[in-house]
Amino acid sequence: MIAVSVVVPVYNSADYLDECIQSLLAQTLTNCEFIFVNDGSKDNSQNIIELHQKYDSRIVLINQENQGVSVARTNGIAIAKGNYIGFVDADDTVEKDMFQTLYTVATQNQVDVVVSRVKKEQDGVVVSHQHPFAVDTVFDFEYIHNQIIPYMIQKDNLNSACNKIYKLDFINQHQIRFPKGVALGEDGLFNMKALSFAKNIFFTNYTGYFYREVIGSATRNIIEKDYFKQTLAVYQFDFSEFLNRKVNIKNEQQLKGLRLIEKVVAIVAIYLNAKNSGSFSSRYRYVRNMIHNEEAQKNIRQLWTEVTRNKSKFEKFILYCIKSKWMFCIVLATQYSYLRNKK
Repeated sequence: MIAVSVVVPVYNSADYLDECIQSLLAQTLTNCEFIFVNDGSKDNSQNIIELHQKYDSRIVLINQENQGVSVARTNGIAIAKGNYIGFVDADDTVEKDMFQTLYTVATQNQVDVVVSRVKKEQDGVVVSHQHPFAVDTVFDFEYIHNQIIPYMIQKDNLNSACNKIYKLDFINQHQIRFPKGVALGEDGLFNMKALSFAKNIFFTNYTGYFYREVIGSATRNIIEKDYFKQTLAVYQFDFSEFLNRKVNIKNEQQLKGLRLIEKVVAIVAIYLNAKNSGSFSSRYRYVRNMIHNEEAQKNIRQLWTEVTRNKSKFEKFILYCIKSKWMFCIVLATQYSYLRNKK
């Protein structure tokens, strides 16, 4: 019996792939299969996988033309044989007891989904990200619908598929797959759909997944990435057609409005502090156009009480400047915050 199938999409990942494979082969839960989906890599990725495959029969390799991470993961799901399934990105690593820990929790508590914490490396600094729900508790169908899914509409820190394992039977039963080209992102919509059908979920305080962010990737070519366009697309997205019909989301538009404003604040900081990405004038114009956007202004005014609740004086000041469209004050405040946090 295979306990856990692990699907790893691979595209030009040769620089980090060997480290990823080594961390998987070292798992204390030995009855795993590791499905590597080579998505048309043009570097040495395929050769690296084949070399390890010679010495470990748990490695399964699929080669396909480049079709993107969603198709790669979906093709991995199609051949998976495990009781549970998990996902790892090819430039990340996992602790040696990652899948042993999550599988033990899943089987002992008979749950459809287990969520762990994540360590992230950002510009050389490692931070551990906590999830917002109580640990070591089984949350049922009703709690998922009333608390967790609304949270996911407002926030995006539960989106990743890589810090979770899912019972494969229910994933296949409800044909839960990674969609292509959706506003929320493939991981986010996969998880939202999965949780809308899950009978229960368990959050553990264990941290076993190490996510590597390439230095500077968050601020490279930010004008071309157009984060605000993506944010507006999520705001306008209709979740209902992807969710279990039993799910009835209350205050959905308000949740999406709060998400929109939180993202606007984050984008202001990213664009104005991105010293090595485009000219200051182009980034200034981008932020100015964003804070003048009709939907942004409508939501920050209508949801002012909710937006400013539990915020610091500095955060409230930034929000007030956005609402008042005071670009000069926004620039000064953002620069002050950047210099303060560098110390």
